[in-house]
Amino acid sequence: MPAKLLATILLSFISISTLAQRVTENQFLVAPYLQFSTQTSIYILWETREAASSRVDYSEAKLNDKKARLDQHVSLSGNRLMHELFLSNLKPETNYFWQATSVTSKGDTIRSAIYTFKTAVNDNSAYMFALVGDTQRNDRTPWAWGKISALVWQDRPNFVVHAGDIVDAGLDKNDWLDNFFPNSRPLINRVPLFTVLGNHEQDAPYYYQYMVAPAPEYYYTFTYGNAQFFMIDTNRDVTEGSDQYNWLERELAKSKATWKIAIHHHPPYSSDSDDHGDTKNALSTLGTHARNLVPLYEQYGLDFCLFGHTHLYERSWPIKEDKINMKNGVVYINSGGAGGNLEDFAPTRSWFTQELQAVHHYCTFNVFENNLAFKAIDYEGKLIDAFQMEKKETDKSQARVVQPPVPMINTTGQLFESETSVKLEPAFEGLKIRYTLDGSEPTLNSQVYSQPFKITKSTTLSTRAYSKDGRASRLNKMQLTKMAPQPAAKVKKAEDGLRMNYYEGVWNKLPDFSKLKPVKSGVVKQVGLSEVGHRDDEFGVVLEGYIDVKKSGVQSFYLNSDDGAKLYINDVLVVDHDGDHSAIKKVGQTILAEGKHKIRIEYMEVHGSQYLQAGVIDPVLGAVPFAPFQLSH
Repeated sequence: MPAKLLATILLSFISISTLAQRVTENQFLVAPYLQFSTQTSIYILWETREAASSRVDYSEAKLNDKKARLDQHVSLSGNRLMHELFLSNLKPETNYFWQATSVTSKGDTIRSAIYTFKTAVNDNSAYMFALVGDTQRNDRTPWAWGKISALVWQDRPNFVVHAGDIVDAGLDKNDWLDNFFPNSRPLINRVPLFTVLGNHEQDAPYYYQYMVAPAPEYYYTFTYGNAQFFMIDTNRDVTEGSDQYNWLERELAKSKATWKIAIHHHPPYSSDSDDHGDTKNALSTLGTHARNLVPLYEQYGLDFCLFGHTHLYERSWPIKEDKINMKNGVVYINSGGAGGNLEDFAPTRSWFTQELQAVHHYCTFNVFENNLAFKAIDYEGKLIDAFQMEKKETDKSQARVVQPPVPMINTTGQLFESETSVKLEPAFEGLKIRYTLDGSEPTLNSQVYSQPFKITKSTTLSTRAYSKDGRASRLNKMQLTKMAPQPAAKVKKAEDGLRMNYYEGVWNKLPDFSKLKPVKSGVVKQVGLSEVGHRDDEFGVVLEGYIDVKKSGVQSFYLNSDDGAKLYINDVLVVDHDGDHSAIKKVGQTILAEGKHKIRIEYMEVHGSQYLQAGVIDPVLGAVPFAPFQLSH
């Protein structure tokens, strides 16, 4: 056979093989990608269009191999749409090849290309990570996230951290499928991604489906090399005494990492022109509620606080106690420019600003021991900011704990019928916990905690941790309530759906709807806004009727709303989710007897997007919206 003809045949075969590979990859609804890597493990996820099996073949990269051997595998039994496989017992700082395969019930095989990943580096090795934020789509520059993702991939980071607003509308699955995932490749095929929730994720189930993190998922910590990262959800409560505040205090106090880095979506300090007050007409707060966390950052020697939300680049001077402090300050970096519509800065310079740019961009951190090199790079690959930092050896040790962290209160239930058990945990050894059960504040003379105990009546539990030299933690208090099941209503005849009243008005808090006249009334089959004809902004809805409870006991209800909402059961407020906020879940509990119970849901929309959902928290399935058959009036 002539050599030219043979070459043509070989090229045709290669082209056909490449095309076949591309076609089989397109059969994934979400092609495989990497999540949450450690020194010895990694998660690989993908989604298929129909139920199929799950298998990953992988192997350690070897010298002189002509092709990847893929001689190890992990699989899941049964068929599913969403595939999440965990590879464990890997070697630290090691290159691996991997390939994902699914087989449908029809026998069709869907197979990815062969990709690579590298496990997390050893504690004393050099590493580089990238920071992105606000990759959400926008109509002005729809190319932004694709360009930024490609540039990040060219830098070959060990991992990527994302400061939230991954998508524009988290409850819209197409936003994930059409924008984020396709524009993230090949970056997320080969580099693991660590994320926090932004307000645009809307606390949607898709976020928890597609992103992997340790429980409770919306906040967590991880270490990489000699750094520890504290991933926080600033859509939820971060005021002093909140769950996240107490958790962060404990984790920072225990941390022995050389570099301590907090990541959340909202800015503690920001020079944006109108997100924190319209600077053309008034003063700005120069930041958000995330500033509640700043005292912890300063107390425990945080190095960097990274965030997005405002679609800009801004780096602060090192800050401590609202002043520039070059020796002990925290550096705040706003990196919200990976996709969303760019915003603008206030017309006058803020006291804390060192560098700023209104441009699509990403950031990189190169770290080795006590040395760090930082870059901010725009969408054209141009350097817009850079600096280097070196820590003294004395700054590399664990932060000195001036005030002990609060004890953690673990209970089988804050609401109970007969009894609940309580376990108190100190942040670390050497702390003594004292507590009271009468509402008074604990002192050095109060009861010392030694082992878990039972509570059989409504009680206010108050606790503090004390160091050996008598220094006290903040107070941690919890109300434990004993309650008999509320009796079911006696309903002779009920019709499907809930009564609906629709209102229009301007409110920042839910009004007293009983004093307002509805614009219209009707009946809806489910909780939500799809059946309510409403204008875009400044309206309210009240839904009333009955919820059918199939089993007596403690019931957990939730609201997810943008903006404020309240849920009443038997005229008692169970979930208070009032205020002007983005979509986020909030949970409340009560104890109900089997049968029908009165339900009332109040909702208001201030401006922007609107959303309302309510339901129950199932121990296995999680948040489950009310079904039409559960609702009546």
